[in-house]
Amino acid sequence: MKNKNHLQLLTLPIITSFMIGCTSSVPHNEFQNLPSVIEIKHINLNNGQLELRVSHRNKETRVNNQISCQLAFKDFPPLTFDEVAIPDLTNYAIETVDINLPPKSLPKINKEIKALPYVLDCYLFSSNFREEHSINKSTLYPVPGNHAVYR
Repeated sequence: MKNKNHLQLLTLPIITSFMIGCTSSVPHNEFQNLPSVIEIKHINLNNGQLELRVSHRNKETRVNNQISCQLAFKDFPPLTFDEVAIPDLTNYAIETVDINLPPKSLPKINKEIKALPYVLDCYLFSSNFREEHSINKSTLYPVPGNHAVYR
């Protein structure tokens, strides 16, 4: 009986310290000053409509913004667009930007292409942040029922 009480007295501080250790939490620090992310939402290769998603991942508002990019599809010459104005980006904002590319510069896509690998190389300029360079490599897939529309 004496050994049982002694064992219980030893386990009590161990269990108590374990429970205190599990319940206390480390303060959560917000991610700050992360670079912006620029990615393709969709593109229509028939008429040149390109929709980009710009994610601003910073606490401070980014004002007077411009974006210039080069878009290269595998096995096709690159497309370039320079200095497109985009709206001010508030803290942690996601903005959609519509860009019209000249249809004659677009690659001719046949129905056999099921995947379209690309590299999107962009620079984001603003008056209160330094220039950001973003490279996004991914693959676009056809939208069902639409010829030459990819997302």
